[in-house]
Amino acid sequence: MTASTDDLKRLLREDLGEVRLGQARLLFKRTLNSCLIVEGVIIYFAALVLFAGNPGFAGIWLASTSAMVLTVFIYSRFFKDGITRENHRRYLRGHTITSGVTGLVWTSLAITYLDPSSTLNLFISVNIVVSIALGGMMPSAEYRPTYISLSTCMFLPFAIYWLVTVDGSLRLIGIGILILYGFGLLVSARSELQTIGTLAAERNQRLYLQLQEQNRKIEKASTEKSRFLAATSHDMSQPLQAQGFFIRAMRDAVTNEEQIKLLDKIEAAWRNQKNLLLALGETARLSSGAIIVRPAVFTLQHALDDLQAEFSGPAAQKSIALKISRSAEAVESDQLLVVRILRNLLSNAIKFTPKNGQVRLTTSRFEGRLWIAVEDNGPGVPADQQDLIFEEHTQLDNAHSGDEKGLGLGLSIVRQLADKMDIPLEFDSQLDRGTRVSIGLPVATAAPHPSNVETLDRQIVGSPLVILIEDAPGVRDSLSMLLTQWGCRVIAAETGDQARNLLSWANEIPTLIIADKRLPGQENGLDVIAQLRDEVLNEVPAILLTGDVYQFDGVNDLPALKVIPKPAEGPAIRAALLEAIASPAT
Repeated sequence: MTASTDDLKRLLREDLGEVRLGQARLLFKRTLNSCLIVEGVIIYFAALVLFAGNPGFAGIWLASTSAMVLTVFIYSRFFKDGITRENHRRYLRGHTITSGVTGLVWTSLAITYLDPSSTLNLFISVNIVVSIALGGMMPSAEYRPTYISLSTCMFLPFAIYWLVTVDGSLRLIGIGILILYGFGLLVSARSELQTIGTLAAERNQRLYLQLQEQNRKIEKASTEKSRFLAATSHDMSQPLQAQGFFIRAMRDAVTNEEQIKLLDKIEAAWRNQKNLLLALGETARLSSGAIIVRPAVFTLQHALDDLQAEFSGPAAQKSIALKISRSAEAVESDQLLVVRILRNLLSNAIKFTPKNGQVRLTTSRFEGRLWIAVEDNGPGVPADQQDLIFEEHTQLDNAHSGDEKGLGLGLSIVRQLADKMDIPLEFDSQLDRGTRVSIGLPVATAAPHPSNVETLDRQIVGSPLVILIEDAPGVRDSLSMLLTQWGCRVIAAETGDQARNLLSWANEIPTLIIADKRLPGQENGLDVIAQLRDEVLNEVPAILLTGDVYQFDGVNDLPALKVIPKPAEGPAIRAALLEAIASPAT
């Protein structure tokens, strides 16, 4: 016998147990009413026998049958605490036995009273048996074995005795009693099915209500988790944001080789901490629906150059040969989300590839898609664990990951982002031979917008004017310093009112607005951007910096707006600035 068959039988036994428990409780609940109904029938026949001129038998009948009704009632009182899972079987078994004894007592009295020479006597005897049995059909419909016990002990002995003692055409009544007995069994079966159906509906309703309550608890817990992550992401991103901008600004001031190596280590530690926070925030954003796909045409090489610059250092620290192919292809997708996927794949590959290994990013065109593959010659993933690694907080044991243990969210984020963008994701891995992960992006049918591509260290020509609204002094000062080193003129403000006042002294339209989402006094960065645009009567390109994991109203209403999660890196800010310079608002 298979395990699935055993499980099915176990479930059926559990369901049957629930049904029997419900039947026992109904039977117990209706005991008093059932006893009163039957007692009324007993009194009626006692009066009928009395008027027929048999007061002695009327008394015997009333006393004997009433005693059985009282026995049934008293038996139910033994279960003072009600019917439970522990005692319901014992209650049903005792009730079935009591019903059978009651049927034997009543049919014995009917047989004793039977006189074939008296038509009235025959009529009363038949009605005693038939009425009691049919009367017991409804009270006992909750549990069919009690009715079977009662009717069998009444109908069969009485019908057999009738067929033996009554002559002539009246003998057919005995056959009719047997037919009635069979009909009663069919009716009781239908009654039990209706009872079981009612119990099942009530149970389903209870389970549905329990499921609703459980879903409410899960939704509440999920909301509380998202709020906690939102607060944590926002509060922790502020100092990390400032650290990142200060580290970037320090690179122009540091010339000593030992100091540069020390700064590299500081930046690596900062980047690892930043990636952990971004992974948590990004997972929460995906769960809450805050990430919105905004497809656009862009040239892939710009993103590949940024990835080459970003991962050359971490790869060199492990003596890993990193090769990112060049591609002039233009694709149509969400550039920010594509870069997030490739960044997670490259980070994962470098983390788990051993020293002196190889990591490659290649591109190939096939059937209208540009396939981007990240390959490594690491240890690979066993076939039975390849689905598991795409689950959240799952990491396989690997001796090559070093100190970068992470949270096991990288591949989970990759899968969720690919699903959200509706692009294919392929995973191929072999033990001791490496891993290859590919995504397929639609090839663009239109030309991309021109962009100004520069290195991160070179100054931006033209001294563009940037408006910065940030209430955290560390972030404001560090980003202002970084923008100034790039050759920008910066108007830095703590609030929207302050920014508007400072902007009123300027005689030109700013090139870019950078605003934090949360500002003092319940001020909203989206509102500030809209107000500054109204001030200069121009749709100035803007960046909204945010640590929020929720999707917020208004983000789709503002054109030329980029949402960059905190902690943001210099390349992302610079790329947005270069795009604003290349495509100024009119």
